[in-house]
Amino acid sequence: MFTLKHVFVANCRFLSTRGSAVPKSLHKTESPETVVEKNQKLPNNQMGFTEDGGLKFHGFTYYPRFPGQQDPPYEPSKVLMVERIRTLKHRPYWEKDVLTKLGLPMEVKSSQAVIVANTPSMCAQLWKVKHLIRVTPITFPQGLPEDGDAAGARLQDNGELVFNPKLKSDALVAATQSKPEDRRDYLDTDTVKKHLRLKWLMPY
Repeated sequence: MFTLKHVFVANCRFLSTRGSAVPKSLHKTESPETVVEKNQKLPNNQMGFTEDGGLKFHGFTYYPRFPGQQDPPYEPSKVLMVERIRTLKHRPYWEKDVLTKLGLPMEVKSSQAVIVANTPSMCAQLWKVKHLIRVTPITFPQGLPEDGDAAGARLQDNGELVFNPKLKSDALVAATQSKPEDRRDYLDTDTVKKHLRLKWLMPY
C-alpha cells in the first residue's frame, strides 16, 4: 500500500539524480574580478589565491606582509654547486643511486663538489636527497670572459667563480712545457718498482 510519504520520497530521489532539475539560480556565480584573476598569468609558479589573501604555491601557502606586496626581482643561477655533507652508510638504495648519478658516490670524499645545471629535472633529483647535500648557487661577480677562455678560473666555497690572471699565466706555462713522459730521465711506475725490488733483494 503506497502512502503519501512513499510518493514524496520517490519524487525527491528522481529529482536529485537529474542535473538539469537543479535551477540555474542555485549555481554559484563568479564575480568579474575572480574571472580576471583566473585568466591572468601567475608569476613564480604560483597556483592561485586563497580566500584570506594568501598566495598558493606547490606544497605551501605564502602570506605577504601587506596586500599587494611584490618580491624584488631575482635572477636564478644557471648552474649549482652540490656537495655531500652526510655519509651514505645505512641509507636506502634510491638515495645512493641519485648521488651516484650526480657524481657523489660513497667512495668520493665529502669535500668534493660537482657542478650541475639548474633545471627542473635536476632540482627534482636534488630534492630527493636534500638532507644529504648542500646546494650553493654559482655567481659570476666578475662576469664571464669575452673570449670564452676559462683558464685561471677559481670556484670559491661561497659559490663565486672568480678569474685570477696569475692562475691563467701558470696554466699557459704548463701548456707550453713538455710532458714528463717525454723526458729521457722519466721513470714510470713499473720501472721504479723493478729497481726497488732489486735493491731489496741485493742491498749491498
